[in-house]
Amino acid sequence: MEHPFAATEKESERLLDLEEVAKLLGGVSTRSVRRLIARGDLPRPVKVLSSPRLYFSDVLDYFERLKVRRDDAQKRRLP
Repeated sequence: MEHPFAATEKESERLLDLEEVAKLLGGVSTRSVRRLIARGDLPRPVKVLSSPRLYFSDVLDYFERLKVRRDDAQKRRLP
């Protein structure tokens, strides 16, 4: 079964508006997306006609970092 966020190289370079990013992150608010950007968890967006956009690949990278953090925390808890 293919990963739900699996993307071809072309798809990974697709630009997403903050609303699309918010939906991918589980329906959080766009304000939460902006907070993640401000904290450095997500990269600074590129501007397209003054509208902030993130690359799909950047969102995928964020998910991977979350998984690594989770896995590392689980390893530390194991006896």
